[in-house]
Amino acid sequence: MMKADVSVIMPAAGLSLRMGANVRKPFIMIGEKPVFFYTLEKFYKLKRIKEIIFVVNKEDLSTVIEKWSNELKAYKVTKIIAGGERRQDSVYQGLSQLDPDTKIVLIHDAVRPLVKSREIEEVIRRADQKGAAILASPMKLTVKKVNSSLEIIKTVPRHNLWMAQTPQGFNRDLIFKAYEKIKNTNAELTDDAEVVEKAGHTVEIVSGSYDNIKITTREDLKLAELLLVKR
Repeated sequence: MMKADVSVIMPAAGLSLRMGANVRKPFIMIGEKPVFFYTLEKFYKLKRIKEIIFVVNKEDLSTVIEKWSNELKAYKVTKIIAGGERRQDSVYQGLSQLDPDTKIVLIHDAVRPLVKSREIEEVIRRADQKGAAILASPMKLTVKKVNSSLEIIKTVPRHNLWMAQTPQGFNRDLIFKAYEKIKNTNAELTDDAEVVEKAGHTVEIVSGSYDNIKITTREDLKLAELLLVKR
């Protein structure tokens, strides 16, 4: 029997400033349920996943617990906790709550509801083998580097550029030690892979699909609605 040894940390504590909505992005309704439920559905059915730690903004904590805590138990959500000021602070809060028998940690944005189950499983497999793996897609747009006056300095070759996505998967000890190194610094790190990179460990890419979008703007929300209905 396949052992359940993977924990998921699902950050949902961002301020959602670019959306301009009256609720934070994970709690915006698509159809009859909020965005984050679509995301949870991609994870909880996978046999190796033993727990999901849902990290929310401290202002939302009591509401989420009161409104959804019973329902979330069926989705393998074992803990609902308050996040920190920055995403990296929220992830560290999640790491501190991991089940002691966890082997692999997946970190996935609550507002990426279009990830595919096979992509999640491949990230787990590669994290097992290499210690660190993330989902990403090749850059397909032409990228320009500019100066402060928005004048083009150079065109950046895109053949080796990839756009990072989530989930990002890591050996439990590796990601925890990497976060321990930065927890008391002022470093602003953009994703979990960068934390591990700065700790000196190689991170492998798993090719993902372009529709695994992070819902950040109203345009993203409209696209997600269309794609979810299509699926």
